[in-house]
Amino acid sequence: MERLPLPIKGLSKGITVAVTPSEYTTNMNNVRPRDVLEQRVRLGQRPGLAKWSTDQIGDADQPVVFITSVSSVR
Repeated sequence: MERLPLPIKGLSKGITVAVTPSEYTTNMNNVRPRDVLEQRVRLGQRPGLAKWSTDQIGDADQPVVFITSVSSVR
């Protein structure tokens, strides 16, 4: 059984398949190389994203053009 190397350096679209190093892949979607909790090198699916808020900000008539955050220390 032949072992395939893990593409731990991620996606490479800059070089052709024939000369792509084994640490890269030319076809990967939504994958991370390192496990977050155990810090092991293994391919795993990225977690889904959750919305921070359900409020709608901006629309086609009034798009959001600037967002900032201000904090104060006394």
